[in-house]
Amino acid sequence: MGDPERPRQRKFAPRSRQGCLTCRARRKRCDGKRPICQSCTRLNMSCEWEAQRKIVSTSTTVTATEPEPETEIEVEDKQAITLPTLQELTVSSPVPSLDPWDSLPVNEVAEKKHLLRYYVEAFIPSVSVADTPHSFYTGLYIPWAFECDGVLNAIIALSSAQLARRTAFEDRAEHLRAVSSKYQRRCYAFLADRVPQSSGPPRDAFQVIGIVLLLVGLEALNGEKSTRWLSQMKCVRDILNMLSAQSNGYESWEIGSLRRHFTYHNAMASLMARVSNRRSEVFVVNSIMDEAVNAETLTVDPLMGIAYYICRLITRIQFVTSTNPAFPHITEAAFAILEQEILQWTYGSPMDIPGLDLPVALDLIALAETYRNAALIQLYRTSTAHKHLIPACASRAMQFVSRIPSGSAAESSMLYPIFMAGAELSNEPEISQCFKRLKEIQARNRYENVGMVQKVLEEVWRPALNGQDKRDWEEVLKEWGWSFTLG
Repeated sequence: MGDPERPRQRKFAPRSRQGCLTCRARRKRCDGKRPICQSCTRLNMSCEWEAQRKIVSTSTTVTATEPEPETEIEVEDKQAITLPTLQELTVSSPVPSLDPWDSLPVNEVAEKKHLLRYYVEAFIPSVSVADTPHSFYTGLYIPWAFECDGVLNAIIALSSAQLARRTAFEDRAEHLRAVSSKYQRRCYAFLADRVPQSSGPPRDAFQVIGIVLLLVGLEALNGEKSTRWLSQMKCVRDILNMLSAQSNGYESWEIGSLRRHFTYHNAMASLMARVSNRRSEVFVVNSIMDEAVNAETLTVDPLMGIAYYICRLITRIQFVTSTNPAFPHITEAAFAILEQEILQWTYGSPMDIPGLDLPVALDLIALAETYRNAALIQLYRTSTAHKHLIPACASRAMQFVSRIPSGSAAESSMLYPIFMAGAELSNEPEISQCFKRLKEIQARNRYENVGMVQKVLEEVWRPALNGQDKRDWEEVLKEWGWSFTLG
């Protein structure tokens, strides 16, 4: 017989269990070196450690005047093990929050670095449907932040606004809200200095576009109800059209990334423009690359996933919503063409993308299908002859929503399809499922526009739950005077 098998040794990872809070939050190994571990030193990050617990006495737990005797247990061939008394077991409560981002530096320079790290490590993952090398949040805006104060100010305004919603301490939340407002004002001052009153693109046009788009995201985070974000989108559209006219047939990676970021918010703007009486403003961009970008192009976008092409189709829905009495057949033909493009839209398999995990790829496919059905709902709402198709689209959209597990990164871009489908639901089980999912999404990304969607849908559903006809969400928004982005 061979040598007896050695007992299997259990592999421990004490550094990941006893390391600094920063490494534990990042789910990275920590060497445990105090006061600053090597990982934090290498990445130039703030190394935070859990506060040591203190032994305290409690008069409510131990009432005897004499100290409790220690208890000894004799163990064979071992020394006696002394158990602590009840007083020694009573320790102070841990700190209210172990979130390393709750520790704010005291000076402004260190605070800006802290918030910039938060943007990279917490904000971007919370709003991205996947970790992709094509993310303009990291590949474009981060390098610009080190070159342009306006971009850095926009990032700080976003980071502090979101961090204010996740901190457990009200005084810190109030301070962070003040920081966000301060840097938001600096952004507007930067824009005012560069956007000319006359025609022509502004100075630092690329950075101006990026700042405005980041501010649109800030409007969503803060739950802004005015049409200011639509005016911001119009500004970006005008600049992009000017740059396209001057491009001479060439579009750089920077302008292509900005155009993709714009397309996502533009799809939401095209939906709300109808409610906000802004339909006279054409939310379309003349792109020299439109013919090159087709349904077969497969790129994982941080906001749209693989649904970039369908978002471009969504922006065209507004142009077939009104029938021209002089040319009714042209409008009908445009409707039919757009409907077929949405129905026949195809995309490559994200499972073929190197480095993309299978669960993430499946979530992106489900997300793309929710966008397809939401786009059909938006289109069919413009035609009386097609409204009977809406309930089936809403049910299919919710089926694909249910395929995306709670906590998936794809949830960050589900607000548009959930809103479009949820507003068409009428039975209580589906309504409950939709409302529950919205609460989970808001708990994850802390965007105020999610709460606004909940309030609108509650008003839409209220009559239906009482046996009456549900309200139309457009009527609710017009009655309340609300306009918000679903981005």
